[in-house]
Amino acid sequence: MGVVSGNRGTGEGVLVLLSGLPGTGKTTLARRLAERLGAVHVESDAVRRELFPEPAYTPEEHGAVFARVESLAAEALAAGRVVVVDATNLTRRDRRRFERLGERAGGVVAVRVTAPDGTVRDRLARPREGFSQAGVEVYERMLPRAEGMAGPVVVVDTRFDTGPSEALIERLVGRLQ
Repeated sequence: MGVVSGNRGTGEGVLVLLSGLPGTGKTTLARRLAERLGAVHVESDAVRRELFPEPAYTPEEHGAVFARVESLAAEALAAGRVVVVDATNLTRRDRRRFERLGERAGGVVAVRVTAPDGTVRDRLARPREGFSQAGVEVYERMLPRAEGMAGPVVVVDTRFDTGPSEALIERLVGRLQ
């Protein structure tokens, strides 16, 4: 299905909550973390395309997508898995449901994914692979909505097109273990 990947449990569920604007590299980071940790990767863009092959981005559609993302994450956490939730999660309200879910399951690691404005615009102007349909216009529309994350947060700058370095992945993995 493309939404969930990973195949080994950890004994304690932990939710890795990614937050960042379109084009910052959330999905690249999520895939690398999921692979390294054997975690479940729940990607909101993949869920949206699964539920709505031609998305309209209405409030009702958004509600259905995030109810499904939460359900998939809850299932994996209940099984003691590490879950990487890959979505913009720009506002406190957007993140609240996942923070509560992770806290009930065993813990939350908040990760804010960033990149310089010029880097993001360059990425979004190129043909993209994957499920995201965001372009520069979506980035500009979402930019004013971004709110800071409360509490401890790991900030990952993905300015290099090679993606997160192996050293960075290892540091994140260390935090999760």
